[in-house]
Amino acid sequence: MTSNIAKKPQDRKSWLIDLVVGGFAGGVVGAVVAVNVVIYTGIDRGYEATIPEVFRESVLTGLVVVAILVAGPLIGVLTARRVRRQRNSGPTQG
Repeated sequence: MTSNIAKKPQDRKSWLIDLVVGGFAGGVVGAVVAVNVVIYTGIDRGYEATIPEVFRESVLTGLVVVAILVAGPLIGVLTARRVRRQRNSGPTQG
């Protein structure tokens, strides 16, 4: 079974751009959301708290923060790919 991902150099370039830009943007958004979760839950040092400090105070909050930090770049890449696909498909009717 072969994959149809990035068969042409143009496709590889678009994938790389989406990985870098989408991953970076998603990482930034994920970090902002994670910091806000830490502040909202009332962790002692707020935005200055490290991941181990968050886990020491609340394991659930730590798990949520780590999940957000991991999901941010993934969602960013998926969003970048979706936007590129919509742009390449042209205008839709309806």
